[in-house]
Amino acid sequence: MLVTWVVVADSSRARFFSLTSLTEPMQEFDGMVHVEGRMRELDELSDRQGGIAGGHGEGDHTFEAPTDFKHHEAEVFAKQIGVKLDQGRVNNKYGKLILVAPPAFLGVLRESLNSHVSDLVTQSLNKNLVVEDESAIREHIRNH
Repeated sequence: MLVTWVVVADSSRARFFSLTSLTEPMQEFDGMVHVEGRMRELDELSDRQGGIAGGHGEGDHTFEAPTDFKHHEAEVFAKQIGVKLDQGRVNNKYGKLILVAPPAFLGVLRESLNSHVSDLVTQSLNKNLVVEDESAIREHIRNH
């Protein structure tokens, strides 16, 4: 029987389900939490060192430009999910893959997948369903 993995994620949490039929309940078999995805950017920026180098206003000023911390952490988490999905693919744990994530994170997640895993994606849903129960997630998948 061909198993489909369903990944329901946002930038701070991922849930992994196995799906054998849209009429049967999915089985949640794993999850990941990325605490840094929930941190506020201001908390991160306040921990950085920065300042102005040089002195006396002579133009030798340098500082570290703030990066988009939330986007960076989303990329880090998406790569972790991608590694897990590739391990599952290599070990023949699934043959198809469905991705469910909010639009911004779905794009980051897709970019993090290698071509072998990307080839197994049969469906993508631009929805934030990470806190929904299994039956609600399955219903969204069935209706798209």
